[in-house]
Amino acid sequence: MELITRYREWFAYERDCNTKMLAMLESVPDANRQDERFGLAVALADHLVACREKWLDVMQGGDGGETPWRNENTELATLQSRYTAMEEMWVVFLNSMNDDSLGSQFRFFEFDGEQFYLRMEIQIAQLLGHAQYHRGQIALIVDQLGGEVVDTDYVDWWWYNIRTPTNLTG
Repeated sequence: MELITRYREWFAYERDCNTKMLAMLESVPDANRQDERFGLAVALADHLVACREKWLDVMQGGDGGETPWRNENTELATLQSRYTAMEEMWVVFLNSMNDDSLGSQFRFFEFDGEQFYLRMEIQIAQLLGHAQYHRGQIALIVDQLGGEVVDTDYVDWWWYNIRTPTNLTG
């Protein structure tokens, strides 16, 4: 299997996790949505979509746009449309890539203006791990606020979405 095929699969998993994460946030009872932790969880969900939006722009030669890395005042109702648009752009991007393009470099600038180059594959892998980290934080907050936590383990997703008899034997 080509490596890019694996990254596409992992992004399909991430899309499923995003759907579940947004549903978890929606499940928090209205009475608990004024709690500052709920605002933090929504801001973390905003941060995840912002990172995907900004890094895709940078990886395609842009400057990351005007979207902040995290918006503490994000409304939950605005996130679904942003996630849908971001995911569609990432599917197109990943479908345009092959294993060779994973090794290509892109340029980015740190906050102080220092310039760096990074391989596409490194940033794609970083985004996958980064999302899992913050979704775990969001799940903990949702649980603390009385919302419904949903399992987002990769093995369970794989079992119900990817598994075939040939996957099980080798």
